Amino acid sequence: MSATRRHFLVTTAAGLGALAVPKVSFAAPAEPRFFLVVFARGAWDVTYCLDPKAPPGCDVPAGEVTRYPSGVRVLTSAERPSIRAFFDAHAQRSAVVNGIWIGSVAHVPSRVRILTGTRSERNPDVAAIFAAEATAKQPGLALPYVDLGGGAYAGPLASFMGRVGNTNQLVTLLNRAKAFRAEAKGKAQPGFEFTGQEQAALAKFVAARADAERQGKSGPEAQALDGFRTSLDRAEALRRDPQLRGMAVGTATSLAQQGELAVAMFKGGVSAAAFLDSRLDWDTHDSIADQGKAHEQLFAELGTIARRLEEAGLLARTTVAVLSEFTRTPKLNSQPEPGKDHWPLTSALLFGGGVRAGVYGATDEKLGAMRVRMDDGAPADGGRLLQFDNFAAGLLEHLGAPSGRWIANAEPFRGPFA
Repeated sequence: MSATRRHFLVTTAAGLGALAVPKVSFAAPAEPRFFLVVFARGAWDVTYCLDPKAPPGCDVPAGEVTRYPSGVRVLTSAERPSIRAFFDAHAQRSAVVNGIWIGSVAHVPSRVRILTGTRSERNPDVAAIFAAEATAKQPGLALPYVDLGGGAYAGPLASFMGRVGNTNQLVTLLNRAKAFRAEAKGKAQPGFEFTGQEQAALAKFVAARADAERQGKSGPEAQALDGFRTSLDRAEALRRDPQLRGMAVGTATSLAQQGELAVAMFKGGVSAAAFLDSRLDWDTHDSIADQGKAHEQLFAELGTIARRLEEAGLLARTTVAVLSEFTRTPKLNSQPEPGKDHWPLTSALLFGGGVRAGVYGATDEKLGAMRVRMDDGAPADGGRLLQFDNFAAGLLEHLGAPSGRWIANAEPFRGPFA
């Protein structure tokens, strides 16, 4: 690719990205589906809720194991009432997956693995794949995948995603003045904004350049230009959308606020998938008690998100995946204020549409991964370790996407999916 063409793609694709893959078609469901990822960045201690343990195998918090008729089994405590409140309301539509083997204790590689099902951050995460597939069924989606937490991976599907967070793409798309605001000698300069006539002329020029570049191209280069061309149309649709103009895009900080915006975008037909971040510090090497505070806030806000989905009539059509890159060691460390270090397993909480309630996967009394069957998630000597790629492949198939196209040689884990 020439330097000129490469510069064109990079400089004009800011906002929704420049790459895409060929479209695929699926039988359209009666009603659209949605996917919501909630990420607990920093690594939660699963013994505080999802995978209850007992001494002496593990150092664990105070609490009691609460069992629900649906098969869900979690640790609850008077100090963490929101956990009990959440499962009292949603255990019948929740699945806990334990013993997901990550194979790393480094934050970023582990985050990539649990989100994408692969070892490369250049690959799209499960939500990006689902969103790209959703456009075949809902071509009117202005922003198929919205990253409200600032941690999603789009890879070659960047033309389907817009980000709010570190780069605030949506803010600058919806308010062009903010895209060109500059600082000079400590003083904010007046914002710059095109007139309507200038904006129309610029859009026409960029579209013509993209169409001209597309002529005679094939393969990945053509796919990239096609993705860029359609992202221009989606960007313009976003600017015109009256619902988004009335939303506080870019100001949402808490998980509950992110969730409220995501639900509004689902209900308004703007997006099919969203990535949220808990905005909590889970990396508790030197104060394990902070895990209790983080769990309490997380489940309080998850309860709010579930309620918003239910009020919007979307909970039965939305799959919510609550994830973290790995868990903490089974035993406390020797810090003056003891904490726990990194452990190469994690758990997941799934709730909402199409989720088969219960507990799937397993760990032993020392928080070691156990072999399970891929079809139902039950422990079995003849089974295999439930790895991050199996989990992601199963989630993709549950969402209607072909896992083998994106995650090679991974048997899908089907236990929690109806």
